[in-house]
Amino acid sequence: MTNSYYFKGICFVLLCIEAVAQNVSTPQPTTPGAQVRLGNDYLAQKDYSSALIWFRKAAERNDPIAENNIGWLYENGFGVAKDYVEAMNWFRKAANQGYAEAQNNIGWLLQNGWGVTQDYGDAMSWYRKAAEQGNVRASTNIGFLYNNGLGVTQDYSEAATWYQTAAEHGNVKAQVYLGRLHQNGWGVEQSYAQALAWYSRASDKGDGEAQNAIGYLYQQGWGVTQDYAKAMAWYRKAADQNNTQAERNIGSLYEKGLGVPQDHSEADAWYKKAADHSGILSMSDVPGGIRPPRVIYSPDPAYSEEASKAKFEGTCVLWLIVGVDGNAHDIKVARSLGKGLDEKAIDAIKTWKFEPGTKNGVPVATQINIEVTFHLK
Repeated sequence: MTNSYYFKGICFVLLCIEAVAQNVSTPQPTTPGAQVRLGNDYLAQKDYSSALIWFRKAAERNDPIAENNIGWLYENGFGVAKDYVEAMNWFRKAANQGYAEAQNNIGWLLQNGWGVTQDYGDAMSWYRKAAEQGNVRASTNIGFLYNNGLGVTQDYSEAATWYQTAAEHGNVKAQVYLGRLHQNGWGVEQSYAQALAWYSRASDKGDGEAQNAIGYLYQQGWGVTQDYAKAMAWYRKAADQNNTQAERNIGSLYEKGLGVPQDHSEADAWYKKAADHSGILSMSDVPGGIRPPRVIYSPDPAYSEEASKAKFEGTCVLWLIVGVDGNAHDIKVARSLGKGLDEKAIDAIKTWKFEPGTKNGVPVATQINIEVTFHLK
């Protein structure tokens, strides 16, 4: 069993908040639609301050896309100080006009507890409003809640139904999640062929999680002829995108000498690379020169009886705050694994000790992600 620490820069595991991008060629526009298009043109250039100027002009005339995009900038801290409460205010303005993307984004903040009290039930309500208008990201998010039993009774079959809808409309994360259900036979017929088919569709769009999953099928020989060389090739594709699980898998192949000469030094290099790309915030991610926390004591989590009997493996992601006391506080599940393993991960993290993050040499509370991987030896 191994554990590691992961921050998704923005993570987006599952399912990030996005602004709507459009193109524009008209300078100094006067209509809300044209102002939004110009704002999105600046957004594509990562000129967030200029984008915000034009979104605000359109928002002054109650344009819901502009309001949603302003919320997105506040949610991410692009061109403004990150402010989840302000993001929610803007999303609500757009949602009150029936804008589906904003409704989904409200659900996302509620699901993660960003700027609001975490509330899966309320998140589900907003996702359903968006999904009723055909928003495929909302359908994916509904599937995720059912998949992981968040605010609802865990129901893989219901999750598969929602994933299927979104996956058929091209949502990459839904394709990956649906592939995972087929791989494990959760709520659908167990089929490695179907799993590979959905992973391949997501991989064709460059999804690192899907590429890593294909590599794992080749490593295990599930639905394909076992081939460590092909597994390594797929892992490397995913690792090129800084997929930490793929980096650990490459390290494992070198450590065990599977398809490559056994090389502990190379294994350690890949494990270190995974740690460097992990969930603890990097210096570039943290304003004001904050040094991120460092783990100094990290006992492995125990396996739940249910997961052990099912020979179940996987990774969950936890959000938490490392206090100035070096302890983990306000631990929340960002990406659930199920079968009692989330609870085991939380129990373990509660015992971990950290060297707290600092700002200008002074200890400060720091929010981080930690990825905990459960692997049967």
